[in-house]
Amino acid sequence: MTAAAESRLGVPEGDPAGPVLPEEELLVAAEAARWAPSIHNSQPWLLRRLRDGLGIVEDPARAVPVIDPHGRDRIISCGTAVLNAAVALRGLGYTVDTATLPDPAEPALVATVRVTARVPASAVDTDLARMVPLRHTHRRVYRSHAVAEEDLLDLRQAVAVEGARLSVADAAARRRLAHLLRRAVRAQAADPELRSEVERWVRRGGSNAGEVVDGIPSSALGTSPFPVDSLVHGGHRGAPEAGEVEEELARSTVLVISTRGDTRHDWVVAGLALERLLLVATAKGLVATFAEQALQDTSLRPEVADVLGIWGLPQVLLRVGRPLVDAPLTPRRPLSELFEV
Repeated sequence: MTAAAESRLGVPEGDPAGPVLPEEELLVAAEAARWAPSIHNSQPWLLRRLRDGLGIVEDPARAVPVIDPHGRDRIISCGTAVLNAAVALRGLGYTVDTATLPDPAEPALVATVRVTARVPASAVDTDLARMVPLRHTHRRVYRSHAVAEEDLLDLRQAVAVEGARLSVADAAARRRLAHLLRRAVRAQAADPELRSEVERWVRRGGSNAGEVVDGIPSSALGTSPFPVDSLVHGGHRGAPEAGEVEEELARSTVLVISTRGDTRHDWVVAGLALERLLLVATAKGLVATFAEQALQDTSLRPEVADVLGIWGLPQVLLRVGRPLVDAPLTPRRPLSELFEV
């Protein structure tokens, strides 16, 4: 894309005297963005070539409007792709400028990630970049394990770097969260439209594995009841008792990422913080899965905040721990489908 074309699209041209990102390095950033996590593995983004970086654009055609009517989870998902692109470019030895929602005239442009100078990549940058293809959601059984305090400190710092806050549920909070999650699951299970939408993103057996490029393959679903696989799908066996949910939550550490407000900017910040946390967790041998039902129900979000005593708005509810069994990666669309035409 030429500078003139960028200008017509409302994208800042950047410094003409600054670095020009070579195509092969732009593709490294795009590949990293491709492996970001997203709601139902819907991958709701398009990528825009810039002279000196990459633009991440919201793709509402890949929305899940029943479970995410306001697009909050979709924008959080886009934020994770932004973080991955920035991490990849830092790992290549660049300083990076990330601008979130840079153009009010184009709200679908979630962020631009631009290189500004060549510098030696730090060990932290290269290590984090190596985690991008290794990170994946783990919907299977966890070992009974509490994340060590020093690891939690690193996870808190990862979230704080992006301008969000991390809260850890203690035993009393887990008990109350178990009841909230059970209420949310029962409500979702009773909603045929919602269940139908989820089922459209579950890729059942019988398809050629090479043809699956999005959604959640049945091989990646959990092998235990909710909240292990965190989806109310066609194989869902009904809401377990609150005690069962609490027992499952106790096998891991329950975390909530919150932001100051609840705007699109806050949602992007939550996505940036989430992915940085997940990459740091991956480097520590930890895995994560989401328990988002209590946040997808707008009536329960204030109760989640109250349970954890958090200041601000809860954006992501997840479990972090050590896996008992392996879990497969979920598929991704080819890069050729991600770039804007």
